[in-house]
Amino acid sequence: MIQIITNAKGFNQSFEDFTRDRKTRYTAFNDEIQVIPKSILNKFDRLIFDDESLSKNEIFDLKQNIENKIKELLSTRIPEPDIRTKIEFLGQIIGLNYTPFGKNIQDLRIDKLFRAYKICEECLEENKPVYLSISENEN
Repeated sequence: MIQIITNAKGFNQSFEDFTRDRKTRYTAFNDEIQVIPKSILNKFDRLIFDDESLSKNEIFDLKQNIENKIKELLSTRIPEPDIRTKIEFLGQIIGLNYTPFGKNIQDLRIDKLFRAYKICEECLEENKPVYLSISENEN
């Protein structure tokens, strides 16, 4: 299963239109990462759905869950000498290298989680919904 987190509805338009809009933010995870809290998943009566908006409390819970997962992944990192991108997380600048040559295999996962974290943060600040979609495959 693929879990998609966005700041805009995506399944009511073509993929090209969705991704070309500069205001659209999205990221996707396979379900092995378990980004979505069970309390949110349990509210749906089906396993597969498109563009379900989350309440403010659900967005906060999702953001907190993502924050905890990022902290967990950061706790096992070693210093990265070849920084390819930087993120600012909880007041700390973190240099990531998610290429095959990086020292931390978890950097790509941290980057994806951070994008989801920023979507939640932005939507909470702007009082906008976060949309959750779950599909069987990546298509």
